[in-house]
Amino acid sequence: MNKSVSNFKSHAVMLVSDNEAITQMVSEVFPAERNNTVTENGTSFQALNGTALELAFKHDLVIFEIDPDDASEVQAIKEVLGHRKDDTVFVALTQNDVSITKARALLKIGVDEVLPLSIDQESLQAAVSEKITARAVPQTQFHEGGRALGKVIPVAKTRGGAGASTVAVNLACALVGGKGSMFRKVAKSRVALLDLDIQFGNSNVFLDIEDNGGFLQLIENAELPDDHFLSSILQQHDLGLDVLCAPSPMVPLQSLRSDLIEGMLDLLQRRYDYIVIDLPCAIVDWVEPIFKRAAQLALVTDTTVPCVRQARRLIDFYREANVGLPVEVIVNRERNSLIRPPHVREAEKVLDTKFKHWIPDNPKVARNAVDLGRPVTDMKPQSDLGKALKKLAADLSAEEQTAATKNI
Repeated sequence: MNKSVSNFKSHAVMLVSDNEAITQMVSEVFPAERNNTVTENGTSFQALNGTALELAFKHDLVIFEIDPDDASEVQAIKEVLGHRKDDTVFVALTQNDVSITKARALLKIGVDEVLPLSIDQESLQAAVSEKITARAVPQTQFHEGGRALGKVIPVAKTRGGAGASTVAVNLACALVGGKGSMFRKVAKSRVALLDLDIQFGNSNVFLDIEDNGGFLQLIENAELPDDHFLSSILQQHDLGLDVLCAPSPMVPLQSLRSDLIEGMLDLLQRRYDYIVIDLPCAIVDWVEPIFKRAAQLALVTDTTVPCVRQARRLIDFYREANVGLPVEVIVNRERNSLIRPPHVREAEKVLDTKFKHWIPDNPKVARNAVDLGRPVTDMKPQSDLGKALKKLAADLSAEEQTAATKNI
């Protein structure tokens, strides 16, 4: 996968580590001949004895080595980050086998990126480039107050026809929520659905929406979209979500660019609570920014041997972009059973997970929903299929919130 890396010029880098290999790699990523300066300031933030705050914010980038189990060092970093007012980027290097929970705890206190100590030069350069660019983007606040950026949930499939579009559309609709009861009002979430299966996407059919040509304009426009343009091509659905339809004309998969995806997500994450993305079956380089930002991956599959093998490959591939990516495997058109058949147990073993999300096969309800252009969760919410899809949305939302709470 090609990585888009910025040209590092005139950056001041503070390195907090006594690892010679890391020092050498950072010096190569930020060469002095391009007017970069790399200064080594001690082996830990605690060792800086009160000067950490003053030193850190004189630099564009702070790269430091840390053991997440060192509570005193974590606290020292937290105190520094608590005073951050500028665009200084903080990158932590830690053990290769650090748990997802511990990595997220570092992100929670304000660290911009957590990377393994074994990272190579190219990967470090790409990761740092992305963070420097992101911090430099003007932070237009569409969310009120200090609300967090919206959660990106890509929906991938192990094969064509796996039912990923059905899952993506109904997941997006269910995440809107807001129905409550006559005694209790429930706030609606702001949800965007992006159909990035640009050659064969048909999410709009499930919602009875015609392509307005906006996506094609987006692809043909050489410039990155601004908020006004993006607002003009998103189509509002009466169920409360905004939709970007796949283009009606056939376009090459490489029509999209990584910087275009990043630009869209920069804007959308500030406006929406959830961004659900229906992905193509193919592997293309522009999906990398999606997975770097993803809160979760919803992977739709069945339990046949070819699909389970493909699921394993996809999980490994996408985790190259986001090491700690939580993957929710969704078994479609199959019912859960109290006693797991041997092939299901074997599939769980191969994917190293216990299947929690099962979508039953109900072709009659599914067909009627498509024919009428209405999501199952709206047309037949009390059917077995409707209940399963609503439960999936509730589970994914709860799991994401639980993960965030654990890191407080």
